[in-house]
This record gives sequence, C-alpha cells and structure tokens, in this order.
Amino acid sequence: PSPIALSLAIICAFIIIELPFKTKMDEFLKGCGDKNVLTMCIIYLLAGAFSTVSKASGSVDAIVNLGLEYIPMQYIAVGIFILASFLSLASGTSVGCIVALGPIAIELASKSGVDVNLVAAALLAGAMFGDNLSVISDTTIAAAQSLGSKMTDKFKTNLSIALPAFVITIIILILNSGAETYNMPSTQPNASSFWLLLPYVLVIGLAFVGLDVFLVLVIGIVVSGIIGWINTGMDWLIFSKSTYEGFTSMTEIFFLSLLTGGLAGIIEYSGGINYLLNKTLKTIKSKASAMFGMGILVSLVDAC
Repeated sequence: PSPIALSLAIICAFIIIELPFKTKMDEFLKGCGDKNVLTMCIIYLLAGAFSTVSKASGSVDAIVNLGLEYIPMQYIAVGIFILASFLSLASGTSVGCIVALGPIAIELASKSGVDVNLVAAALLAGAMFGDNLSVISDTTIAAAQSLGSKMTDKFKTNLSIALPAFVITIIILILNSGAETYNMPSTQPNASSFWLLLPYVLVIGLAFVGLDVFLVLVIGIVVSGIIGWINTGMDWLIFSKSTYEGFTSMTEIFFLSLLTGGLAGIIEYSGGINYLLNKTLKTIKSKASAMFGMGILVSLVDAC
C-alpha cells in the first residue's frame, strides 16, 4: 500500500538527513499540518461522502439508465465514452466510474457484437477525461491547492487541452462503429429519472461559477441525501452510514497526503527541494523549456 511505501521513505529521510531528531520531527509535523495539506484532506473526505451518498440515492443508476436508453447499439462505444466522461466529471473519480459502468459495458459489448477491447478502451478514456477535469477529483484538488490557483482557471486551462482530444476520440470511435446489433433488453427509465441527475449538475455548475469547493461539496451531499430520501426512502441512519463510508473510502489518499506533506517538510528544510529546483532552472532558457522542465520534474516525482 502506498502509505506504507511512503512511511519507509520517511524512515529513510530520518536516517539520511543529518539534523537533530527533534528538528526533523518538528519539520515533519509542520509539513503534515500545512494549510494546503489539511485543506486537501478535508476536501477528500467531503468528495468521498458526496460520491457515496449520491450513489446510494440512485443518481449513478439514473445516469447509466438514461444513457443506455438513448445510445444506439451500433454506437455503443461512443455512448460508453460519453457516459463515462460525464460520470467521472461529475463524481470526481475515474475508478468509481469504471466500477459503475464496467460490468454494463462488457455485457453490452458481448451482446451487440462490438469489439470488447474497443468498449473497454472507450470506458477507460472517458473515465480519464472526466477525472482530469473534475473539480472534486483528488488530483485536481491537489494541483490547484498546492499552487494556489483558482479551480475555475485550472478547469478552463485543462479544457483547452482535453476538449480537442475528446472530439478526436468521438470521431475515431464513430469510424470504428457499425457492428451488427441485436434486440437487447435494457432498463427503461421513466421521465422522473432526470431529476436524479440534479446533485451532479449542481456540483459541476456551482464549482464552475466559482463557489468555494467546501460549500459545493456540502451542498451536493445534502441535496443527494434529500433526493435519496425521496427516491429510495433513505433515512437519517442510512444517510449517516453512507457519508461515513465515503469518508473511509478516502482513507488511503488521506494518509498519503498527510505523510507526503510531512516528508516534503523534512526535505524542504534540508534543502532537497531547492536542489531539484536549481537543477531544473539551469535547463530553462524560454517559456517552452520552462514547461518542458516542469513536465520532466513532475513526471519523475510522479513515477517515484
């Protein structure tokens, strides 16, 4: 597990860095308690709660059913891609999107005659597209919070990169469609299913207009709970349990953020981060080389 691997890295840092133990411990705890780190951790908990409560309220099933009702079977790969893009964008999780749509996508592929590899690729691409843009994705939150940028500005910048890829992917999938279709039983949602999409639409809309992400997620959780109460009879105990399950689903990324913050605190104090930056700065001669250097630095750290 990544938090255990990171714990080993922290032990190595304590052994290698030649500072008094108390100093290292103080810097480690200061890094754990950094405002940006704690902000991310709280947002992770709220994002997990929103995802779990909205799923328990029937909103995820509504998205899937509504999508399948209007997707022509010969364009099932295109439909799965668009469906996955919206679901991951609204929920902030690529893994959750794949888990929700995976079994359905595979079944549709096997019955419609469409290449299962194509459908799986469409599902993965859609999940990545939405997660990359989502305002409640853990990686998106971390990027914006750590650099102090506005989420709306980050979204607009990413959109200019992701949207052309989105359009090109749709064109490629359409060109690869046209397999023979069969009469397939499918779930037919009624008209009232559209209102079950409200929590996701609300979260995307409020975040896009610039409302604080804490308020966006709290509103999303409350609205999902109300819809769950109306749609499935969700009572206070079920709502509380679903919320807590959402908290615990973020345990790994929560611990990972705290420990990473602590490790970064020690490394920064001992001069490690400045060493990396100075090495990178020597290669920067222009805007293009600055972007290239930043990309290499982030990629190396991400690989580690």
